[in-house]
Amino acid sequence: MENYRLSTRISSADREYLVQTANDPDGSKICTTIFADGVPLDSIEDPLTPNIQDADLRELVKNTHRERQDEIRHLFARFEEVKNSEDTEQLDSFGQALAYRQMFSEAEVLLRRAVELEPDNNEALSNLGQILMSQQRFADAAEVLAKCAELKPKFADYHNSLGEALLGLGSCKRAVIEFDEAIALNLYYGDTYYNKAIAFILNAITREDFQLFSEYNQKTMDLLERAAVIAPDYQTQTFAVARKLLEEGELKAAYDKLLEIREAKKRKRNSDLARTYLKYLVASDRIDEKSLTQRIRTLKDEISRNPHYPDLHYELAIAYTLLGRFIHNKAITEYQEALRLNPSFVRAQQNLKLAENELRGFDNLIKAVTR
Repeated sequence: MENYRLSTRISSADREYLVQTANDPDGSKICTTIFADGVPLDSIEDPLTPNIQDADLRELVKNTHRERQDEIRHLFARFEEVKNSEDTEQLDSFGQALAYRQMFSEAEVLLRRAVELEPDNNEALSNLGQILMSQQRFADAAEVLAKCAELKPKFADYHNSLGEALLGLGSCKRAVIEFDEAIALNLYYGDTYYNKAIAFILNAITREDFQLFSEYNQKTMDLLERAAVIAPDYQTQTFAVARKLLEEGELKAAYDKLLEIREAKKRKRNSDLARTYLKYLVASDRIDEKSLTQRIRTLKDEISRNPHYPDLHYELAIAYTLLGRFIHNKAITEYQEALRLNPSFVRAQQNLKLAENELRGFDNLIKAVTR
């Protein structure tokens, strides 16, 4: 099988991105990787039909590369349109979509404007905090996320995120206070048990707080076990290695492994979200049934392993709503085709009018649930 590779440079106002598309040598997939300043930001894989002919493969690589370029250019064009908007929902939604594609610089611009316009917008603040965390700007993230937790003290996610930022600053005691608050609000929050275990390990390394150190041996393994039971995604081969390192007293090496697992879990989730939400938020006319059904399968699989995560059920509900809108739009297309073939088809005329009214309702619903 021939190996085809295409590269294109695309510039925004302050950054240059490199888009590379190639087929995998083993013939199983086409992969597009997006780089910024030489650093890979995102990788998108599409499976290949077995035994595809070279001519078809070459055309498929070319078309896939063109589609990825169009998507990036569309993002830049939308960014220029949106960045001076006064619509905080639009700024937040599109900023989040950019973040899913690891375009943190542009995403931060939009989310900071949203917060400037609406300082108490907890959702925009939370999304800005996550972007700052992704760039390891922990002090800035802690400041933003502390305001989130203050605005919405009953949101376990905000306390967990603030705890992560404090942990990034080495403030183990303060981080554990936030993790305990998150657990009090949601007993089935696997990520928080995991983060609390990491906090005990880091404190055992740095000896920041004597009380936490005295509880290290008693609590750390139990917290990791709880996290793995509630969120089985943590139970990777690396997780087993980290536990063995803990048993051997190699705390720094274990801490690094556990952080690696946590960040990989976040990247996977963002990648899954990007496939659906990016296409809807920035180009709803390009949404496709394949990406939506794949997103639904992924979420159902995650829910089977983490049935107590309300945000997963919420995201699945949104995915079903988007799929319903997509299928409804296909029905309208078929009514229109029926009328093209027979303009006097009265029932098709009536149903088309009803369907178009219903679609407007769908659009209002989607605007509400995705903000």
